[in-house]
Amino acid sequence: MLSTAVTASLAFLLVLRILFQILQRRFFHPLRSVPGPRTNSISELPAALNLIKGNQHVYYRSLHEKYGPVVRVSPNELSFVSVEAREEIYGLRKGGLNMEKSPIFLGAVGSEDGQTGVSLALNKEHTRQRRALGYLFTNSALVHLEGLVHSQIHKFISKLEAMAAKDQAIDVSDWYTYLAFDVMGELCFAEPFGCLDQASATEWSTSVINVFVAATWTQAIRRISGVGTWLETLMIRLLVPAKAAAWRRIHLSNSKEKTKRRLADSKREHTDFIYQILKNESAKASLSQTEIELNMALFISAGTDTTATAITGWTYFVCTHPEVYSRLVKEVRGAFESEQDIKWDKAKDLCYLEATLNEALRLFPPSPASQQRLVPRGGAAIDGYQLRAGTTVAVSPWSSTHSRLNFYEPDMFLPERWLGEDDKFTHDRLNASLPFGTGPRVCIGKNLAYMEMRLITAHLLWNFDIELDRGKYERENSVWGLNGKMKTMKVFHSMTKPPLWVRLRAVCRR
Repeated sequence: MLSTAVTASLAFLLVLRILFQILQRRFFHPLRSVPGPRTNSISELPAALNLIKGNQHVYYRSLHEKYGPVVRVSPNELSFVSVEAREEIYGLRKGGLNMEKSPIFLGAVGSEDGQTGVSLALNKEHTRQRRALGYLFTNSALVHLEGLVHSQIHKFISKLEAMAAKDQAIDVSDWYTYLAFDVMGELCFAEPFGCLDQASATEWSTSVINVFVAATWTQAIRRISGVGTWLETLMIRLLVPAKAAAWRRIHLSNSKEKTKRRLADSKREHTDFIYQILKNESAKASLSQTEIELNMALFISAGTDTTATAITGWTYFVCTHPEVYSRLVKEVRGAFESEQDIKWDKAKDLCYLEATLNEALRLFPPSPASQQRLVPRGGAAIDGYQLRAGTTVAVSPWSSTHSRLNFYEPDMFLPERWLGEDDKFTHDRLNASLPFGTGPRVCIGKNLAYMEMRLITAHLLWNFDIELDRGKYERENSVWGLNGKMKTMKVFHSMTKPPLWVRLRAVCRR
């Protein structure tokens, strides 16, 4: 047992150390002159608590509205909203090192045997994997994948037709999720999840959504404990539910099993990703089997709930803005002679449809959480601040897309801002809304996501008149806000989406 004197001395030294750290962070830190709350300048707790509660996006917006375009959100981290800051942080930096992800970041798929997927790979490893996989998502490659996407969309539409014929209210939040998972299952493994057939989520698809919650908890803990410390291990064990580990295990084990089975079936001709990798000698030689397994798990997690979330948000906005809906229906139904005529090469030319998608992504981005980067050696100048190496920086996507510095009436759904039709949008900085990122780490599946969204929405509007249910499910829909101004949702790495109930009526054509 320690004596009372020793215990008191240790306690005194601990208090002294804490006081010294507070004084250093508040009055002598290189970021001391940057505006922000005093508490945030000395502690990670405010940022960590808002992250774990799902409120980071709205919290950071409130800070930017109070303190300006640059805010010190934690002792060694700055948040920005400008387009220039976005390019400096996430873009290709002239004559300097690119900024890599902060080590506190933990995606839906971690490492395995010391190897990672493209999302967590750093520097040359990231470049190598990106080169090996990037061709899968080029526009020319997507032409060969379009048939797989259409097969699942047709099944989706037939399911909706059956429910519409019975005058059933439909939770499109769920059905978009079923569709997105089946599309990605088909693209990754040549085998859908089966969500559309069974009209429900599977254990695997549910685990993918929940993995993002677990990753958010871990990221919040790492803010306080540091990365790879005994305190991190202890806090995760005490604070993160055991089921969180199960979610990640279910997702990764299922992905690995499916990938191994598909790799073993190498002679089967299909246009899925693994077939394309096996057919491409350069990609096959560049990637280990573990990296292929991790990247398939990454594609599933990154390309499913995010796409479903984006289209759910789009549906809400379109249904609560009658003039937008009317113009959109006219464009889509006037562009095609039959449903079979709805192809990507034509759908991508629907300017107003694209404008509504871009505006929905601005107001309801699937991934609105800040993506922290580290200033590399040599430092960086961002928005008038000279920052030393090791400083954490990020653009808050939600704050940036909802800032009056970047957009006219930033909280309003105004697709016309993307068309250049009105002088009131002249000063809008459209590049402030980049839901798929920018620079060397721009979302590898961006082209695929846009193809899916265009095709799904075009098929939906061609086949159905759609409106929000204001009868039985009006109370549930009120969570979104029924006046066209969306209420804020929780964010756990990705945006949460509550049920959205609609009524569909099949379009009568004679």
